[in-house]
Amino acid sequence: MKKMIKKSTALLAVLWLSGCTLTPNSQIESAEPQVQLNAPKVVKHNGKNYQLKAQKDLGTMVRYVYFNKKETGKNWKSAVELLHDRNVQRLSLEERIKLREKVYKNNGVEHFNLTQTDGDLYAFVIYAPNTQENNWQLEVARATDVPSCGFVQYQYSVKVPQSRKLANMGKVKLIGYLKKYAIDKEMAQLKNLKWDWQCALPKTTLNPAPKG
Repeated sequence: MKKMIKKSTALLAVLWLSGCTLTPNSQIESAEPQVQLNAPKVVKHNGKNYQLKAQKDLGTMVRYVYFNKKETGKNWKSAVELLHDRNVQRLSLEERIKLREKVYKNNGVEHFNLTQTDGDLYAFVIYAPNTQENNWQLEVARATDVPSCGFVQYQYSVKVPQSRKLANMGKVKLIGYLKKYAIDKEMAQLKNLKWDWQCALPKTTLNPAPKG
């Protein structure tokens, strides 16, 4: 793909909030084969099929971005993203939570939550409309450390139109409304998500031995 699909600020933030910023040379790919996540070509979420539309391997980290039907990074309404961090820094879930909290606060993100339950990291973020995006944007994620693989995160993002009803709500009531009717529903679904991620080294083709 000539250009990596242009993402909204929130989707792009996932890359940097997952530890990449701590490694200055993280975009230098290793010459050694790296383990690959068993990322599917199609992800089903809320009854919709999301096709793998973009994939980017930065050496220490790989992103897989899925959109529904003909949606792209320019016109998407909902999206799924898998993040595979090979975790060369050996970050624990506790360290990741502290890192994300720091970055969110430093960037003025007000509405978010990060918790660790039964060895998994659960998170949600609510982004308010701004000059570049007219809609509310909600993100929910579940992540864990997978043996012999690294840190794997599944994230679902959805845009909620700034309707007159939402615009007339007070801030506290509005955030409570979005959490009750969208975030809580999606978080419950993430807890029941089939969670069977695995990694393996890429298959290599051996060159035939020269004759004679």
